[in-house]
Amino acid sequence: MKLENRVAIVTGGANGIGRAIAIGLAKEGADLVIADVEIEPAKEVVNESKALGRKALVVRTDVSNSEETKRMTQTTLDEFGKIDILVNNAGGSAREMQSLFHESKEETWDFVIGRNLKGVLNCTRAVINHMIERRSGKILNIGSTAGILGQPRLADYSAAKGGIIAFSKALAKEVISYGINVNCVSPGPTQTRIMNVMDSEGKRLEILKKFTGFGRLGKPEEVAAMVVFLVSDEASLITGQNYAVCGLTNLGEVTMW
Repeated sequence: MKLENRVAIVTGGANGIGRAIAIGLAKEGADLVIADVEIEPAKEVVNESKALGRKALVVRTDVSNSEETKRMTQTTLDEFGKIDILVNNAGGSAREMQSLFHESKEETWDFVIGRNLKGVLNCTRAVINHMIERRSGKILNIGSTAGILGQPRLADYSAAKGGIIAFSKALAKEVISYGINVNCVSPGPTQTRIMNVMDSEGKRLEILKKFTGFGRLGKPEEVAAMVVFLVSDEASLITGQNYAVCGLTNLGEVTMW
């Protein structure tokens, strides 16, 4: 297995893309820490990982809180003795607080930036010195095609995800001499529970399907497959890159003349 004897932290690993990433890592041999605020679904991921023969535990973590990310790191080290992989997946938009920017509120920006960009900074800062000391590690950040193109009604989210992409490139340059790989994966519209909740009538989903070029939404497992590859030894020469897993969403609307 590609990741046997590796220890991975997956933030936001209880649901959706994060869950698919966690299970994908477990299938390749990694032991897991699921860092999430949703404990019960996180426990389900842990149980599924254990059924695959992996060690796994849940650490309740609000990634926007630096003290909680430090505790997450220390708990992982106490349990497993090392951290090989950090997947910064926790994030998301403001959902019901979404608006055009001229109608937006500062508390919404704080929520979105804290949950996304600051969360990535907090978690990375909490583990990076350990990886530097070991001269080894894989950091994988989850961006978004919104951070590439910019998405109306999601200006704050687009800014936060764009920041994650830029941070990944900058950090990769800082730590390459320590043998640490830093990459980013940017999903397009993906079929998750949250997507269904946000669009109970399915009207928005039908529109989004057209932008992928394939006429369908992405699957969480398709994003997870790219993540698993990038944190494996097979991708040892790849760092500082952002990979869009989105059909053609990152290129704009598909128009056939």
